[in-house]
Amino acid sequence: MNTKNIFVSLLVLGFSLSLFAQRTSVRDEIRADWNLCSGLDAVYDMSPKSMSSAPKGYEPVYVSHYGRHGSRFAYTTRAYATPVRMLAAADSSDNLTDYGKQLYAELKPFADTVLAHTGDLTPLGWQQHQYIAKTMAESFPAAFKGKSRVDACASPKIRSIISMGSFCTSLARTCPNVSIYQHQGVAEMQCTAPNRKDNPIKYSGPATPFPYAESPDAFLHRRFPGYKDVLGKIFKDPEKGLGGRTAFSVMFVFQLLVGGMNSVPENYRAKVEGIFDKEQYAQVWECCNYDSFREYNAYKTPCSNIWRDMVLRADKRLASGEKGADLRFGHDHCLMTLLMIADVEDFGTIPENPDDLCLYFQTFRSPMGGNLQMVFYAPKGWADKKAKGCAKAGEPEFLVKLLLNGEEVRFGKLETEQGPYYKWSVLRDYLQKRIALFLD
Repeated sequence: MNTKNIFVSLLVLGFSLSLFAQRTSVRDEIRADWNLCSGLDAVYDMSPKSMSSAPKGYEPVYVSHYGRHGSRFAYTTRAYATPVRMLAAADSSDNLTDYGKQLYAELKPFADTVLAHTGDLTPLGWQQHQYIAKTMAESFPAAFKGKSRVDACASPKIRSIISMGSFCTSLARTCPNVSIYQHQGVAEMQCTAPNRKDNPIKYSGPATPFPYAESPDAFLHRRFPGYKDVLGKIFKDPEKGLGGRTAFSVMFVFQLLVGGMNSVPENYRAKVEGIFDKEQYAQVWECCNYDSFREYNAYKTPCSNIWRDMVLRADKRLASGEKGADLRFGHDHCLMTLLMIADVEDFGTIPENPDDLCLYFQTFRSPMGGNLQMVFYAPKGWADKKAKGCAKAGEPEFLVKLLLNGEEVRFGKLETEQGPYYKWSVLRDYLQKRIALFLD
């Protein structure tokens, strides 16, 4: 083996060992960070991220984006109403501990205030998209200079539409010369929320069955028998406190309540941190993470339409030389499923042992405001020449990098051309093959 081959082998080995260390440290990472334990209710990290330099002689010309709506009140009234109903029933039957009585006193007025806001975007959600748009424009200014166009569409949910509005407002302020068009309709579901039941052109096959035998409730009983200690802090008789509900359904609602408080405006918040200690909250996250995979695994077929849309629109943009971005605003279940379909950071891995699932699939990778961006690079000056119809512009080899929540990530085991950059011709073929696993 020559020196070059030895060097490459050592790099691969080092990368593999690094990934193994990252995988096995997930549970430690969760225990150390209360926000990550909140899973899908984690809030977006708006701290600066490191970014690789553009490839030599290249500049960004186009961004393809899928973003989750920003921070919101709980998406379901259950997060507020169910705990209050449980506590009220226990109070009437003298089944509350002293802590349970304190919690009831906190939650009743809180629920009365926030129930009417269920599902609404909060000020923090607006702020997140303002930040993400500004960061995108400032990180890739060449894509928004001169004649550039931004097309933005959203799912039918109001929180998605307002998130789109926040993003585009910030983008227009940062890049005042960019042409921006926002729209929403039935046709947009195919690239924002194709798994919705009311999507009239939803494609539902082939099926992607859940690969594990355990129900979420059985998983919780095996992995987190300490849920009884959580209930014991609140109810004198924990079993009676469940009120006929399953243990998982109650722990799930409690996680929604605790994690969702991250997004609620401070003047509305209730003190609920005492429901879980750090260890309990980490274990509840793992059980809810398992349930999210159970739900999202079935979305791989319809959500492959989003990747297909991203490929088709990118090809059209590159063929025309038109700079700018295509923006899509939707939900956590779509973003998480996109990661699985394309095997981003090994999200497509389904381990044999369900206890290892959290080493590959993590809901905190889709926080409030979470987003996926493909950034396309072309030789400097190419887009301007192409847009002017210059025959000498030709068709160069485009390079692409992938960002997840502002951080550079990889497509499975696909090799990059240099650093985090993929050849579009290679990446396009990879994505087409991944899409075909679920659509064709």
